[in-house]
Amino acid sequence: MIEEKNIDAHIEEGVSRVLIPSVDAPSKAVAQNTKAVMLNPVRRKIVDEQTVAFQYYNSFNYSLLSKDGRDVQLALGITSANPGEGKSLVASNLAVSLTLGYKKKTILVDLSTHHPTLHKTFGAPQGPGLLEALNDGDIHVWQTAVDHLHLLSLGSANGQRGTHGNRSYIPAHYKPRRLGLEQMTAFGDVMTALQEEYEFIIVDMPAMNSEDFPVLFANRLDGILMVVDSTITKRRDVEKVFRRLNERQVLGFILNRIKDDEKEW
Repeated sequence: MIEEKNIDAHIEEGVSRVLIPSVDAPSKAVAQNTKAVMLNPVRRKIVDEQTVAFQYYNSFNYSLLSKDGRDVQLALGITSANPGEGKSLVASNLAVSLTLGYKKKTILVDLSTHHPTLHKTFGAPQGPGLLEALNDGDIHVWQTAVDHLHLLSLGSANGQRGTHGNRSYIPAHYKPRRLGLEQMTAFGDVMTALQEEYEFIIVDMPAMNSEDFPVLFANRLDGILMVVDSTITKRRDVEKVFRRLNERQVLGFILNRIKDDEKEW
């Protein structure tokens, strides 16, 4: 059983107090996990400093997460009401912050099927990744330049790969596929395998109000943090979110691009 935990997460004035609800073991139990986590031995050397920066990841506060940092395991989804509100930025910096703060094995998972960016942020290939794992493949993860932080990139969109000589590549003109119920069991297997290997799992999900948001996939997580852009997010956008998602699954909000007298986020 996952014990009840608290998180305090904030960026500047945007504060999200997060309560992790108790989760009974049977709800996450599976008969047998058949997926293997395959760690690529080549460590990536690049981190996009315009996305991952001290001014962001040093703003997260986890004073209530755990007194000593032991016996902590957490799977969080990061989303927003609409695209472009900074969820991938928050997911990246949250993962870095947790890793640096606790020195525990952390994995960042790209589930942003419409606009995957995490592989670019951490200098990794787009695939093989999550989509291949959902299509009966193993789980291929990449070592990032941050100690203890690994990346599961989205993978090749729709399983489509082009070829050029002996090299493969992702077609530039693909149409992202909306994940459906047929991938639910496979996603559960992926999460079970990752939970056996990592203490922290951060999932960058699609925007909640987009058509490709896999709402039921959120049931495999401990909860969701929703990023709110203080400059563009409307009240009606947030209200629409709660017509799709049980409000108990949203553990808190992170306010992005907060303005003050000195700077703008």
